[in-house]
Amino acid sequence: MVTKRMTGIDYRREWHLIRQEENSLKSHVYGRLVELIKIYPMARINKSSRMEASSITEHWLSEMSTELQISIIENIEKWSAEQQGVRQLEI
Repeated sequence: MVTKRMTGIDYRREWHLIRQEENSLKSHVYGRLVELIKIYPMARINKSSRMEASSITEHWLSEMSTELQISIIENIEKWSAEQQGVRQLEI
């Protein structure tokens, strides 16, 4: 079986597709974080700090890295799961 070597055009096409996927992922992460901040404004964004999700400003959100946004999403989701457990015990 003969495989065709990739050309410069092929590499450029691959690069373009990867960049599109990356931009799409960044957009989804940003949107999910904004959504979680609205739903859970009292959520702690970090276990070691008392900072709440409502303290994140639009400017700060647009400046932070995607990795940090994902970490904050994970912390808010973890906080939410802990709170749901507490609410079930109160009922």
